[in-house]
Amino acid sequence: MPRKLTRVAKRVETAINSIEEATASAGSKVQHGLSDTAAAIGSSSVVERVEKQARTSRKAVAKEIAKAKKVGKKQFATATKRVGVAKKAARKQVATVTKRAGLVEKAAKKQVATATKRAGVAKKATKKVVKKQVSTATKSAGVAKKATKKVAKRATDR
Repeated sequence: MPRKLTRVAKRVETAINSIEEATASAGSKVQHGLSDTAAAIGSSSVVERVEKQARTSRKAVAKEIAKAKKVGKKQFATATKRVGVAKKAARKQVATVTKRAGLVEKAAKKQVATATKRAGVAKKATKKVVKKQVSTATKSAGVAKKATKKVAKRATDR
């Protein structure tokens, strides 16, 4: 239907243009009569129908535009929400990694402390053992010396 209306509108426009050209050459009285004719054509039922259909199609176009805007807003809101969720997840991951790094560092410090403690205990134990061995060896040497002296004394006494 809109094609037919477009054709009709073009024909009416062509007719008005040709009439205006004729009136320009005919004079002002004819031009005045033609303007009345153009006003009568403008208020005719055909023109009213064409305008009504144009209004209807304008409304449909406006509805489509509004619908597209609404869809665009929804998509934008969804995208914004997804970005927010992604940021939140990233923050959580960073916090988890930081926390784990802190725990690993703490465990490493604990291990170092434990190893140092064990090394100190081992050093003390080693010192004790060495000291004991030295004292035992010294005692043995002293006993051996005494025995040697005794044996030497006995040998000289004889």
